[in-house]
Amino acid sequence: MIFRKLLSSPEAVTEKVFDSVKQNKSLLLTYFNQHCFNIYYEDDAYRNLIEQKFNAYQADLGVYFAAKFLNHSDPKRLESTAINESILKQVIAKNIPVVIIGGSFEETFVSKEAKKRGINLLNYKNGFFEEPEVESIITQLNSINANIIFVGMGVPKQEIFAEKLSKSLKNKVIICVGIFFEYYFGTTKRAPVFIQKIGLEWMFRLLTEPKRLWRRYLIGIPEFIFRVIKLKSGSKVT
Repeated sequence: MIFRKLLSSPEAVTEKVFDSVKQNKSLLLTYFNQHCFNIYYEDDAYRNLIEQKFNAYQADLGVYFAAKFLNHSDPKRLESTAINESILKQVIAKNIPVVIIGGSFEETFVSKEAKKRGINLLNYKNGFFEEPEVESIITQLNSINANIIFVGMGVPKQEIFAEKLSKSLKNKVIICVGIFFEYYFGTTKRAPVFIQKIGLEWMFRLLTEPKRLWRRYLIGIPEFIFRVIKLKSGSKVT
């Protein structure tokens, strides 16, 4: 069960990343929030990837309380944007070469932002590509000597793509980040800090993108709670 294997402290996450870079080892890393759990519950392919291939960390208030409720860990409350900011800050300080895949930015915009912020960016690829393009992207990345690849394409698409990359690109740290770079580059507005701290950022996102997110939250949150209670009673994810 995923709750037993989640990384549950910022130190554990960053140590995993930079130990892998230092030792030139492959790593697949992603976040795990309430929405991810609902996909995990329903999607065999995604569930198998998370269980067998990825290191994952608990990344919202719902999963934090679920882990405590199920007595599977004694987690600290983590937040994926803060984790990714911490990782990127160390990447910049160490001048580690990276590739960014995801979002719908113009290449010139990303290059300018990376230069301004001190990111050693070797390549940027828009995240809205079709399946037939995957092999050519992998071939291109094989010729680029980046240590870390950030992939932000949404769950589970980013994890499926990241796992394909890891099969072909040896000794790379591949980190799934969702819409992190939209926040980081300032193209998407985040909830005020006090809303983030009380765990209601999902409500802010729902109000700003109701058409896209209503099902994820208005239906997804009750489903998440019901499924966690079922797990507590002894049911299994199948």
